[in-house]
Formats: sequence, C-alpha cells, structure tokens
Amino acid sequence: MSNASLKEQLQTLGLSSSKNEKPRYAKKNRPADKDNKKQKPAWLEQAQYGVELLKAYFPACFKEIKEIQPVKVGIKQDLAKFLSTRDNIVISDKACMVSSLAYYVNSPAYHKQVIEGATRVDLDGNPAGVVTPEEAKYSEECRKTKLQKKSNKQNQSDLEKVEPSK
Repeated sequence: MSNASLKEQLQTLGLSSSKNEKPRYAKKNRPADKDNKKQKPAWLEQAQYGVELLKAYFPACFKEIKEIQPVKVGIKQDLAKFLSTRDNIVISDKACMVSSLAYYVNSPAYHKQVIEGATRVDLDGNPAGVVTPEEAKYSEECRKTKLQKKSNKQNQSDLEKVEPSK
C-alpha cells in the first residue's frame, strides 16, 4: 500500500502544478477578522477535500457545480468496492471519499439536477438508470427545506444585529 500524500497523488493525476499550490477551495492567507468572517469548520474542509478527490479519480461521474448529474442509486457500494481494490490510494483518502459522497449528493446544486427523467451515471460516467418522479419530488423537497433553513438562519442573524440579546 502506498503512503503517498494527497498532494503527491493529485500531482500524479496532473491536478496540481506545484507542490506549494493550495486546493481550489482554500482561502489565501490573510489576517483573520473573527467578527466578520468565521473560519470554515473542519468537517466542511474535509468534505470539500473528499469531493475534490472524487472529482480527480472519477471525473466522468463527479463534476463541477454547473455540470453535476444525478449518480446511480447504490453508488456508495460501488465506490467502496472499487476503492477496496486499489492499493495506490491511502486508507484515509478512501474513507474521506466515501464519507464526502453524502456531502456531494446533499448539496443544493445536486438536488437541482435531480429532475424526473434525468439520466443517472455510474462511476465511469455511463448511464445507470433514470430519476423517478418520487425521487425528483423528494429531491425538490430537500432543496426547498435547505433554502428555507438558510433563509430562517439569515433572518435570525439579521434580527440579532438589530436587537442585540440582553
């Protein structure tokens, strides 16, 4: 089993041009202004890292936001089976990819693409079924719920700015 770091693996795949290059989602080093910007939680950074790995190893399946396609039902099992056969990927990266799959398929951008009749894809990007009306309805409900929670959170934040708690 290889103990190559992710950076080395991404360089091998041609996704990183220099050893000091940061991932696309990393922020530049700048002074932290704790009052205006909160630091990303560790779980979010880990999930985004895992999604970048998924995009690197399975580019035909996992794509950028504008190109997302619904994935095959049961893709988590396919992913775990595939990763179990690979000795060139470190165990922590394998686990990260499997756990980040949930972050990917629960994103608003993903739910937006899960519409009735849309083609699902497998790890190789091949057609693997279609989205049923029930799945499309469920996805739309999830998206609306997330948007509503975000809106409620923003409204609560705005109220706290106007009326500071005593």
